Order: sequence, then C-alpha cells, then structure tokens
Amino acid sequence: MPLKTLLWVCLCVGVSGGGGGGGGGGGEGGEERCDGRGLAVYKLELKTSWAPDVFPKQYPEWRPPAQWSKIVGRSHNASYQLFSVGQVATEGIKQFAETGESSVIEREKQEGLGVLDQFTAPPVLRGVGETSAQLFVDGNHSRVSLISRVVPSPDWFIGLDSFNLCHEGSWRESVVIEVDPLDAGTDNGFTFTSPNWPTIPRKPITRITAQSPNHPANSFFYPDRERHPPIAVIRLFKIKEYSLTKVFTPASVTPEHFARNLGRRRPRPHHRNTGVQEETRVETEEPGHNTTQVNAGETENGILAQNEVGGSGGMSVGQGEEEAGSNSGGIKTLLNTIVTKYKKKYRKNRRGRKSGQRRQGGGRRRRVGDRRRMRAPRDCRVTEWAEWSPCSKTCGIGEQVRTRAVLRQSRRGGRACPSLQETTWCGSYRDCDLPHFAW
Repeated sequence: MPLKTLLWVCLCVGVSGGGGGGGGGGGEGGEERCDGRGLAVYKLELKTSWAPDVFPKQYPEWRPPAQWSKIVGRSHNASYQLFSVGQVATEGIKQFAETGESSVIEREKQEGLGVLDQFTAPPVLRGVGETSAQLFVDGNHSRVSLISRVVPSPDWFIGLDSFNLCHEGSWRESVVIEVDPLDAGTDNGFTFTSPNWPTIPRKPITRITAQSPNHPANSFFYPDRERHPPIAVIRLFKIKEYSLTKVFTPASVTPEHFARNLGRRRPRPHHRNTGVQEETRVETEEPGHNTTQVNAGETENGILAQNEVGGSGGMSVGQGEEEAGSNSGGIKTLLNTIVTKYKKKYRKNRRGRKSGQRRQGGGRRRRVGDRRRMRAPRDCRVTEWAEWSPCSKTCGIGEQVRTRAVLRQSRRGGRACPSLQETTWCGSYRDCDLPHFAW
C-alpha cells in the first residue's frame, strides 16, 4: 500500500450510525481539552450515496425526487446538545425532521448555552451529491453537531451528535464518518411518501437499519442485508489553526525573590548623637616637652575652654597649669580626670540609647534598620475590567480585547499583579457573504 494511502487510513475514523460521533475523541475518562487560547478552522464536506441501485426499494423518483435538505450545525461544548439517539426529540428537531424548517431550532435556547459557531450548508438537490461549509472550534468548544433531513420522508434525517475534534490534546487533521438514517420518533409513517401521522407520545430518536424497524412496509427494510451501505459520509478536515495574542503580565517582585533576600542584613545606618563621644584618644609628648595635646573629638561646650589654643583640633595645657604642674604627675592627674569624665558620659549615653530601643512592655531589642526591614508585604491592586472592544472582524472570526490598569504596584514580595489584558474570540462564519469570504 502506498505511504500516502496508509497515512490517510490512519487519519480516518469510521463511525457507524448518524449519532455515533458523541464519544469520538471525548474519552471515557472525561472531556478532551485542547488549548483554550487556540482556534481551528475546519471544512465540512457531506457526500450522499442515496442511489436507486443501492437503495432500490420505493426509491422516490418524483414529487419530490430523492434529495437532502440544507445542513444546520453548531460547534459547541459538552453542555449543549442538538439531538441524541435514545432521547426524545425537541420541538426544533421535530419541525426540522418533518418539514426541513429550522426556525424553531434557531430560537431554541438552552440553559448555559455553549455554542461557539452556527453554520449551514446548501441542500443537495438529488440523492447523490455533495455540499460543504466551514466552521470554527476552539479549546473550549471542540464538539460538532449537525443535521440534514431526508427528502421525502415522514421524520427521517441524518446527523452528527457532539463529535469531538480535539483528540489527546490536539486538533484532528482529518476525520471521515459514515452515517445512517435516523428516525425522529415524531411520525408513524413507514414509507418515504406516507402521510403525516403524528406519534403521540413521541418516541426516542432511533437508528434506521436494514433490519429495524422490521416492518415490510418500511422503505429502508432489507431483510437480506446485515447492514446498509453508508447512505452518506461526513468528512471534516482542518484548514487553519490560530492562537490568541499573548496576555501582558507586568514584571513584579516574586515571593521567592523576597524570601531569598530576607536574610541579607542591610548596612546599619549612621546616626548622629550630638555630645556623644564615640572614641577618646589621649596622646602625650615625650618627657621634656612643655605641651600636651589631647584629641577627644567632639566635646561639650566649656569643658576645656580654659585650655583651648589656636591650633586646629588640638588642646594644650594652660599657662597656670604649666606653672603648677611642672612635674609629670600633675599633668597625668589632669588627663586621667578628663578621660574618666568622658568615659562615664559615653557609657551613660550608650545605656540611654539601648533602653530607648526596647519594645513597650519588654521584649528583645531591635534596631531601627531591622524595624524598617520587617515591614509587611504589599499586594498589587488593579482596576475593574473595562468593556470589551468591538470585534476586529465584521466577517468571520475576530478578536475582542478588554484591559485594566494597575492602581498600586506590589512591594516587598507581595502578590504580583494579575494579567492586564484578556482576549476572546468573536464573530461567525454565518456573518460572511460566502462568495467574498477568503482566508
């Protein structure tokens, strides 16, 4: 088998029956999810095979001849349901299956409506033919449902029920689904052209096979067959894939950054204490000199006023002291008195500064720098969301944006600012004039 053909077989998924697409890609373990910020464009092709040589029994040749109505479809999430085999048809499905009119389906609203795109395709005006449409799905609306009426018929149609185009976290490239006719359960007719005999109460939607309903008058009853050849084939293949614009998140100090730097001690600030002697240094000249200089830094006013001389930053013993203290013993006594006095004042100021830094009611001592470092973190604050912007496209799928602003930046490891911009999809293929629509 050629490689190209083998790849095509691998990508195709055969689903027997019109409503069999519900579990395709969904998985029994839960809903398949693709990237919520991604969008994919698919082309839908319906090829019908309702031919007289394949379905010869009561094949309608006129009034009207065998044909198919338009396609009505939706891309949606798991909360929306167009129809389901085994459940009673809604009023919209009843009307469409019996008459081909879709006005009730258009008006029907379900709680938590999860529809992304609504699409239609032209009717096929003969038993064998094809039609096509384009549709959009995104990571939050990855399922596709559609219906097309069998014409003529009492209440028969073909359809696809909630087929999931997301498989294992990515979009399917291509899928082929074989479908069988379905009975809406709203009319008792057995033949293509039977009169309108309402079914009261309505029965659940069922699949029409070669053996069921097993009434000889049934137009699709073929007792010599195990199953019908597919009356129609639905093909979905991906055209393009898009991704929304990145959301801007402002840079901010993270809690991890704050935790890493919390243990680093800041340099202790320098505090000026006027009148506090930080260091006392006494220098004496060698014996034989008649002057002594004392470098004591800052001093209180008047302490050594009587001994000051004109030198820069120096103090000398006065003339009276020089006469009285001609021996070294008098000078040393004077110097020791000065040094002792300043040592006492220094210790007194140190005790006062330490006691003033204690907490009220006791507790461990804390420096001013420590108190500044332990300030509480401050979270970022932002405004409310602004209104959504107009859709960027008037035809097809576009984007809408809304923004908000920062009122206060975070500090000291507080909660960082959230996203300041959100983007969402808007528009639909149904808004386009088909002949001018192009990607």
